[in-house]
Amino acid sequence: MPNSSETDQASKLDCPRPEYPRPILRRDRWLNLNGQWDFSADPDGVGVSEGWQNRTEWSSTITVPFAPNSSASGCAIDPNTQRVWYHHSFNNPGWQGEEVVLNIGACDFITTVFLNGHNVGSHTGGYSPIKINITGALQAGENHLVIAVKDSGSWQQPRGKQAGDTRWPIDYDAVIGIWQTVWLEPVQATHIEVLNYAFSMAENRLALTINLSDSFDGEVQVTVAKSKMLVNAQAPDTSKADTEEYFISQVSQQRSEIKTALHIPDPCLWSPDLPQLYDVTIVLVNNQGAEVDRVASYTGLREVAVAAGKLCLNGEAIYLRGVLDQGYFPEGWYTPVDDAAMVRDIKLAKQLGFNLVRKHQKAEDPRYLYWADQLGLMVWSEMPSGRIFSNNLVESLTQEWTALVRRDQAHPCVICWVPFNESWGVWHQSSRPQQRAFVDAIYHLTKTLDQTRPVVANDGWEYSSGDLWTLHLYDSASNDLSKRLTDLQNNPHATVSDDANSRVGTLPGADPTGLPILLTECGGVGFTAEQQQDEHFFYGTWPVNAQELMARIEDLGRGLSSLDALQGFVWTQLTDVQQEINGLLYFDRQPKLPVKQLQRIFAAIGEKSTD
Repeated sequence: MPNSSETDQASKLDCPRPEYPRPILRRDRWLNLNGQWDFSADPDGVGVSEGWQNRTEWSSTITVPFAPNSSASGCAIDPNTQRVWYHHSFNNPGWQGEEVVLNIGACDFITTVFLNGHNVGSHTGGYSPIKINITGALQAGENHLVIAVKDSGSWQQPRGKQAGDTRWPIDYDAVIGIWQTVWLEPVQATHIEVLNYAFSMAENRLALTINLSDSFDGEVQVTVAKSKMLVNAQAPDTSKADTEEYFISQVSQQRSEIKTALHIPDPCLWSPDLPQLYDVTIVLVNNQGAEVDRVASYTGLREVAVAAGKLCLNGEAIYLRGVLDQGYFPEGWYTPVDDAAMVRDIKLAKQLGFNLVRKHQKAEDPRYLYWADQLGLMVWSEMPSGRIFSNNLVESLTQEWTALVRRDQAHPCVICWVPFNESWGVWHQSSRPQQRAFVDAIYHLTKTLDQTRPVVANDGWEYSSGDLWTLHLYDSASNDLSKRLTDLQNNPHATVSDDANSRVGTLPGADPTGLPILLTECGGVGFTAEQQQDEHFFYGTWPVNAQELMARIEDLGRGLSSLDALQGFVWTQLTDVQQEINGLLYFDRQPKLPVKQLQRIFAAIGEKSTD
């Protein structure tokens, strides 16, 4: 990883989130632009007509990359504001003979970038990465970067659980603007943009797909070496670590996508118990022998598959003990204030007995995925939903989901893709073929982009297509849970939800027979020491004290253990967030019950299921 010795890196004292923001594809030279920026809300939408891209005086400041109204941002605005502007000055880094790219990890929702008064590019989407070539507008000495952001309360855009123009009891305060790191880096016109790895246990073969910014003539050199750092587990014999290195060179002729593969004899496989990683270096050399690009990466050698009705990791059936994680943080709200906050959440999930987190309605920071790779926590990756079906939603969701799959597909911790949750935004699949076709199309698109993981097209109910059959059942007693799951096995078209919509487990004409069955939302037992029930959201009845809370969790744990058909579950949820108080932890990450007691319950569920 890049460190403070790099000459282009800003001082950590002045720069929040100083770590390199894209761990799966790293370059040595870069400039972090996080820190104090000028800022102004634009509630009346006058910034464009008044030429704020050339503005010299600003009304306030904000700490980037934290969204306004988070305490870490130091900036408060009217929560209904739908336009904001940022300004930051930086000195020309002096990267002569190279193109300079501005990267923004994520900015919600429509982003327009100006440099020295020139419009250099725009981006739509609140979660996918932004990359804009700013070379033509750079000037010697000081440069002025202005970023204008427009959001809305519309549910025609993917917004997850950010409250919009209507607010459900499970929605949270919305986000606007920059919420991930902003940085510059120099590249050649042809450079590496996206990586993807696929490991075959049968052949001990690591396949690598390298996507470039342009067609390339020359040589691609790939070196793979077993990482000496194993963060989360005692490594087996590491005496071979210094010699375990593999190299391949391949010629490219006018290709912008290069596929290559290496044989890895006696591989050490990645798993939650042993998250062994391999360091990867990729170098592009042109026909004149000059180095064009060099990136550092890493991979975990692991294989996720559905075989004989079982979900398998590295050829063996695995039971998923998951927890729902909304991805909100006390100080940074959508943004963890530092790596330690992410590491804390991952370690807490594991200490509670879980081997997986389902990141719910949020595409998480890539550094979270990096630490999940390092520490051995599987991740269920989900697209934030819209809730109004329209051409707008079809286009924006498809574009952003494609970008997110490409961004994250190299991370070994990600074991499943979920483009839709509980039919949000496609409410009428059962009666409107266009909506069902959209869900099925995104499933097939995702399988086209990535063949190495299962895809759940629509998580929770109304199964139409997908590699797993996943259900959401909230019941207050284990016997109710067992009966409802048995009824659904006997009749997959039976009702799952008891609300006015009466969602069915499977849509007409679809058949999940033989697929692994997972209960991907359950639990949801609400509790807080404050006995103000009317202000909170939770499932079932209110436990009167901690003892009753423990009894309820133990009862549901026994119920889950008795369901032999299940191959995993996801408990709702890891932490409280605002009014939703069904977390195992309070929002400040303090446990509601002793962690060891909860670990005893959750770690025991499913132990016999993979025998």
